[in-house]
This record gives sequence, C-alpha cells and structure tokens, in this order.
Amino acid sequence: MPPRTPDIEKLRLALLAAAALVLFGCGDSTSRPAKEILRPAYVTEARPANPDGLSFTGEVRARQRAELAFATSGRVARVMVEPGDVVRRGQVLAELDVQPIRAQLDAAEAGLRRAEAQLYEVRQRMDRLRIARKSDAVSAAELSSTQAELESAESAVRGARAQREAADWSMKQATLRAPFDGVLAARSIEPGQTGGLGLAAVSIDGAGRELSLLVPGNLSLKPGQIVSLQCGQTRLQSKVLRTGGRLEAGGVRKVFVALPDDAVVGATWSAVLGTSTLQKVWVPLRAVLLGRVAGEGSVLRLGKDGRTTEQVALKLGAFRGDWIEVSEGLAAGDRIVVAGATAIRPGTAIKPVAMARLETLR
Repeated sequence: MPPRTPDIEKLRLALLAAAALVLFGCGDSTSRPAKEILRPAYVTEARPANPDGLSFTGEVRARQRAELAFATSGRVARVMVEPGDVVRRGQVLAELDVQPIRAQLDAAEAGLRRAEAQLYEVRQRMDRLRIARKSDAVSAAELSSTQAELESAESAVRGARAQREAADWSMKQATLRAPFDGVLAARSIEPGQTGGLGLAAVSIDGAGRELSLLVPGNLSLKPGQIVSLQCGQTRLQSKVLRTGGRLEAGGVRKVFVALPDDAVVGATWSAVLGTSTLQKVWVPLRAVLLGRVAGEGSVLRLGKDGRTTEQVALKLGAFRGDWIEVSEGLAAGDRIVVAGATAIRPGTAIKPVAMARLETLR
C-alpha cells in the first residue's frame, strides 16, 4: 500500500466529519420523544359546607357576672357605688334601713329570754316532782302533766330561737356586698326607694369576656370549635366556650364564644362561621371510593401541578341527595376526579375537564 500523503489524509478527515454531521442530524430528528398524550377526566371542586359563611352579631358580656338583690324588703338607706365603679370582693354596695329589722331582732331576743326563763322554771319543778314521785308524794298524773308542760316549754324555746335567727339573718341581708372583684355594670336603686324582695338592685361584671350569640337551633356547634371574630378593624380567631342546652323562642340557641379580657362589655362583635371554621365539605358521591370500614373512603385529588392525581383518605359523614359530607381529608376548593377513579392509578397525569353540569346540592 502506498504511503498516505498529507493532502489525502486531510480529505479523509473532512469526509468523516461530514458523515458524522449527517448521522447526528438524523439521530436528533428520529430520537425526539413523542408528545405525551394525557387521558381526559372530569373533575370538580369540593364544596364548602357553608359556601358564603354564616355571620352572626353578638353582644360582649362578662363571663363572671352577677345581678344582686336584697334578700329582704325594706327602704333603701344608702347606695355607695355608681355604674363604672371598680368594686372589690366584700365591699358594701348598698344598705337598707335596718331600724324595722332591729326592732324585730329585739323582739325576738326578748321572746327567746322569756321562753328560756319559762323552760328553766318548768325544769326545776320537774326535778322536784321526780324526787317526790320516788316516795309516792305526787301522783303519776301530776308528773305526766308537768312532763307535757316541759316539752311545750322546750318547743317554745326552739321557736323563739328560730325567730331570733331569722331576724338576725334579715339584719345581715340588709347590707349588699360585692361577691367578687369587678366593675359595677348597672344600678337600679336609689336612696329612699323601697327595695323589693328579689328585685335586681345592682349588676357586677367580673373577670373574663365572652360573646353571646343566637344561632339557628339546627346549626351544629361544639365547645372548642374555631370561630372568626371581627370588631371594627380587629380580627381574630376564637373558640366556642359552650352552647345552650335548650332552644330559645324562635328555634334559636345561645352560643358563647371566648373574647380577649380587654373587650368592652356591651360592644357588638361579628362572628363568622365559614369554611375555615366548620372544616367540612361536600363532594359528589360518585367521586368517592368507599372503604371497607363505615365512614371511611378516598378520592383522587389533583396535585399542585393541576393534573397529577393523588389518592386521599377521607372521613365521611351524612348524605344529602347525590352528595356526601367529608369531615376530614379535603378542603374547600380541592379539585377531585368525579368518575372513573377506579381506572386511574394514583400518580397518573390526566387532562382535567370541568364538569359542565353537576347535580345541585340540596
């Protein structure tokens, strides 16, 4: 073989380079992956249990509060406080005229002394008769009569003591005292006025604040449930403290929601019970794959990319027509596959097609 010259070697390298360019160009056009074909599937959004939220207006009240009244009747002699005054536990708030009560107490004391003196005299006589009876100096009838007199005297003393205790109790009830620290909320008595038995005299607001609401009786609210509150520019999340055990007039129920301690008693706040508070949604029944255990199931939900499916376990609730309530697993607005979920593997990408018409949630 003749030796290769430099010109021939250059020509050979050029031909090889051109062939490589042709080969690589052909490979680029034939090896490009085909466009991914996504399977279409109908999807819809989980509907909130209360789409627009339920808004109620309530009044702020003290959690510790008391309406005080005199436990006995009489003329109001003095009132020492005004609405808005800070009061301390045991502080005297108002007093009745105790002159009539003092007279009753004095009369009860005198009656008790007379009864006790009569009892003492009968007991002395009874002791003498018992001694005389041992020597048959007195008859059994006389002894029996004195014994009955003794029992009557003892009964009279008990009655006199009860009257004295009642008069003494009335004397103590003539003074109205604060049962705890707080602020005087209202006052409905004035000096010279007759304080009626059991009629409200003053009201005291103590520690803690709560919002009193009236909600429909069929609205399910439980202690600890989160509620959104608003007053002016103030917005906060709170919780239900307790609910009324019975329905009020008009089929409404009282609900009490916690408030900050600086909330002004008598002010009005709005409470919104929306999707974030009730934490329940509705989904079409045909979207749910029922589990083996009652109240459990799953759906295929679209991931963040809007097309990849993921299986989500659910806690199911009540039925309503062709819809079913979901208490755990989904949030309002989550997009789920409506039908054919059994034929789609979790993790599969789909082409979402919004349902044009869905059954109305009744």
